[in-house]
Parts: sequence; structure tokens; C-alpha cells
Amino acid sequence: MDLEQCRRLKDVHPDSNIIELKFAITSKVCRSLDGNPETCNWKEFLVKASEFRPIYNISTLDVNHFARSNSPSETMLWRLGSYGMVAFELVHLLDQLRLESLLMDIKEYEPIVIIKQPPSHKSINEGTALHLHTEGKGFPYPRYQWFKSISGKWEKLRAETNHIFKIVNARQPDAGIYCCRLHNGNHRHQVIFSSRTSVSVIPPMQEERDVILYDVRSFRDGEENTESTDTSAKKAMPESPRFEARTKVALLIGNADYLADKPLFDVPLADVRLMKSTFEDLGFQVFSYLDLTKTEMKSTIDWFIDVVKKMGKDVYVVFCFFGHGFEESRKCYLVPTDAAHGYTTSDCICADDVLYKFQRHIDPALLVMALDTCRIRNSNEKSIRQFAKSQAFDSLNEPATNGNTVVLYSTSRGMSAYQNNQNGFLAKFFNQRIKQKTDVTSVMQNVLEDMGKEMKKYKENQTPQFTSSLNEPRSFYDIIRPCSEITKAYDNINAVFSPPPSREVFVPGANIKLYIECQADTLNMMTVYINTRTLKECDTIALDDIDIFVETFSPNFKIHSIDMVSGRGKFEIKNIQKLRDDLLLKINVRNKKTNDLIGDVDINLMKPLISTLDLWRNK
Repeated sequence: MDLEQCRRLKDVHPDSNIIELKFAITSKVCRSLDGNPETCNWKEFLVKASEFRPIYNISTLDVNHFARSNSPSETMLWRLGSYGMVAFELVHLLDQLRLESLLMDIKEYEPIVIIKQPPSHKSINEGTALHLHTEGKGFPYPRYQWFKSISGKWEKLRAETNHIFKIVNARQPDAGIYCCRLHNGNHRHQVIFSSRTSVSVIPPMQEERDVILYDVRSFRDGEENTESTDTSAKKAMPESPRFEARTKVALLIGNADYLADKPLFDVPLADVRLMKSTFEDLGFQVFSYLDLTKTEMKSTIDWFIDVVKKMGKDVYVVFCFFGHGFEESRKCYLVPTDAAHGYTTSDCICADDVLYKFQRHIDPALLVMALDTCRIRNSNEKSIRQFAKSQAFDSLNEPATNGNTVVLYSTSRGMSAYQNNQNGFLAKFFNQRIKQKTDVTSVMQNVLEDMGKEMKKYKENQTPQFTSSLNEPRSFYDIIRPCSEITKAYDNINAVFSPPPSREVFVPGANIKLYIECQADTLNMMTVYINTRTLKECDTIALDDIDIFVETFSPNFKIHSIDMVSGRGKFEIKNIQKLRDDLLLKINVRNKKTNDLIGDVDINLMKPLISTLDLWRNK
């Protein structure tokens, strides 16, 4: 938003000092800035403030003093208020951090204005990437949804909710007319459409090879025989190979909420989200999970193998794990979330066994495994001899070496792996290099070099490593050979594992309607968004006075609610793979001021996402 828009506030004068703002507003700002990640917390707010006006520059000594207080954000706001910061400047800085939920209490509605339209026509060659870009400004921030005209009807494109629409490997069926819907509310006047784009996909032409002809002339006694003109000896130089994949699939697992080990907080989830987005950009079909037990990990891997082996040959497979792990007898073990205190190899999943299963049952054209775990010895193991007698996959052989495998470790044998507050180092640098149009081995080498420069301060503890048996220069960027059978198979999978459809429910006692939308973060975790609307004919309570609490009658679930802001809120549902029956929710609507129950409504979300597979069963 520009500064003029930041001055259009509700119930607040734009030039009033931030110290004079309502306590409800400042306390919510403080709670958010104190708990937000580094990219949008109180320290980043200070950076933006000093860039905006030099007078708001705070010394390092004062910043350290703020950090030691009970609420660094509260101390910071008082200091900035004493320097003269006013309300519209606070709004401008919160807008810089894109903290929409905080702005909802103070900022007036701004209709959407499209500032970038996609082109009216775009022609691309088959096999190249298609990018359509539109962008709008307004408040609340615009939401995007792309559509394609199919048989005269506009069909919503699943999961295409970014301002940039991308197809990595465009094919003939991708030609057509596209359009994007932008909206920042539920009313008709809050919706706007971008201009339409007609996309043409040009089929590949028969390439005219540059044939290099050369004469094989005979030599006699060291002298060239110039009379020899045997044209039958003219040959063409060989053409370099070009690889295509029948399909590309990735299985991502991040474990953070451990029963016995120290929690890894949100870093594995952030790693899974980061790599999921990147692999999808490269044309991979991604299956991602968070916080799996041993039984669930084994069931997930077995199901993944069953699905992929039906795809045929020339499949690219990627397996990534982010979480706790260790190494014993030169084998890596992945720790599931339910591993008890004193866990040993028998309580964990052997990564070498997973590799062996992929080789034996799928035999992919390219197999990449990335493990972001420690590789130190497990102190709970009694001895190598007793390990050899354990039942931890002893019946399995060493992984086959088929000239198709690359394994990337975040650290070397006997060393630990580290993370920052946002991502593990492996995911950070792997993500930066994976889109290179070069062979996988070169990508891994670049990852090692990048991590080596960053990890100098951890040199004694963490040194990344990779092994490769790849005998062909295959790349993550290799194009996918179109196949209608595989497309239909993925459509069926996505239809089964899709989140529950959006719905609108009426809460009689509260005289309001709740618009409920579910979005999948991983296949076993989803975020539920609630948007509240009062009915005009029975408007008895203001949206700002409404609080919503969510209960579930299904065990093994964690529901994390947040405060409602102007009738909007969200909560997360994790561990969906543990669901044995339909997911039943009770939504209670309360009055914030009196805490009285105004009304409630029961919702049945059925068995969403991966819960239909019953991964909790010990098969």
C-alpha cells in the first residue's frame, strides 16, 4: 500500500501517536511481533522502521535491552512512540511485513486495483515453461485463483492460487484461454478478473541436425593421398543424449513433535513446505507428510512404492527426510515420532532399507535420497554384535547399485546436523541449487560447496556428503513425456486425497453464517479458515465481539486456534493419518466481552486427505 492508503484508517486518526492507540490493538501487535519468525518479528520491524525514517534507528545496545524485557515489542513501541511514530506509519510498517491479520483491526477496506495484467496472447514452444503473471493491490490483500476455459466453461485450476501461474513443461493440451480471479472479500463488488490470455503451444519441428562431414583420406608413407575421394566414408558426428522422464514423484517426510527426543519445532514443516513447492515447480508429483510414527512411516513408504511401481519405467523418484536420526554399523536410521526413551535401531526406520525397496520394486531411472539427520552413534545401542542379532531389517541385503542413485547427507559419518530458526541447512542450500539445468551430480557438488562456505563455524561438527552411482547425466529439470494413463492416475489420487470442499453453515443462536475453507499443508495436515458474516436481517452482534472456539471429538488431534480478527480466523488440524472415523468438529461462538456462548454448530469433515488409507494399521 502507498502512504495515502495507509492514512485511511477506521476509528483512528492517522496522525495520532501510537502510544494513544487502543490497548486491544497494541497488545495484539505486541503478541504477534514477539512470537513471529525472524522474517516478520519485532527485530525486522525495527529494520523497516529505520529504513523508513532515520529518526527511528535504534542502537544495538537498546535492541539488546529490548530483547531482555518481558515483551520486546511493547518496549519497542513505547520507544518509537516517544520518537513520534504515528498510526499511519505503524500501518505502513506492518504492511511492509505483510501482517494482514494485525491490520484488519485498524485499516479501512481498499478495493482491488490490478497493477499488472497478463498478456492477451502468449506463444511458447512445447516442452518449455509457461508463466502468466498478474498482480493487484488492495486491502485485505488480494487472493488469486486461476481458471481455464474448457469447452466454453471456466474451470477452476486446482491449487493455482498464486499471482504467477506456472506450467513447467507445457504440452499441447495446455493451450487455451486463461484468466485469474482476484478477490478480497465475499461480496460481488470485492471480486475482479484479470484480462484473458490466449496461450498457444507450438509443437516441436523436426530438427535439422548439424551434420559435420569429413573425408577419410588415405595416407601412404606419411603423405596424404589427395586423390582419394571416397564419399562413402563421409560420416555424421554422434548427437548428445537427451533424457525424458515418464513421471517424476517425490516423497517428503518431516518429523518434529517427538515423544522422547527434543522437539524440532516448526523447522521440519518449513523444510517440507519449501521442498514441496520447489519440486512441484519442477513438475514433480509430491506426497508430503509431517510427524509420522514408525508404523505410519512404513505404511506410507509401502503405499508410495505400490503407487509408483505401476507407473512403469523411466520414473524419477526423490525421497527426503527431515528429523532426528543416527548411524549404526554404517547404516542410517530415521527416528519416528513415537520412538520411546532409550530407542534403538529396532524402533526406527533404516534408510538403507528404504533405498533397497525403491531399487527392488520400482527400479527408477533416477533415484535421489536426501537425509537431513545426525549421523552420530546411538548411545542406546549395546554393541555391534547385539545389533547384528536384532530384528531391524536383517533379512534385507545391501541396496542395489544400478547406476541410477544419488544420496545426499546433511552431514558426514560421526557428525551432527544443525538448523537455523527457519530451515535446516540442507533444505536451504538444496533448494537454492535444485533448479539448475545441469545433471544431478553437479547439483549435489554445488550444494556441498555452498554448505561448506556457510558451515565454517561448524567445521568440526558438520560436513555435508553425497554418494553417487549415476552413470547418465540426468537432471531434475528433465522434461516429462506426456502419458494420459499417468495423468488419469494422478487425477484419481488427488481427488481422493483432496481437502473437504468449502461450505457455508448457519449458526442459529448467533444469527451468523460461517464460511469454512480447508487447505492442505501436507497430506496429513490442513488449515481450516473461518470467515464470519452476520445476517443483515438479524444483525445482533458486531463481528469484532465474536470469538470462535473449535472442539473435536476425534482423538489424537491437535487443534491450534488463533484469535478472531474482524470475524476471521484459522486453525490447524494435524495427525490426520490417525483418523479412524469421520472428523467431527463442534464450533462454539462466544461473546468476547461476556464470554457467553451465543451458539454452536456441528460439522462433519468426513475422512479428509490421507486418512482414507488407514496408515495407523500395523500391516
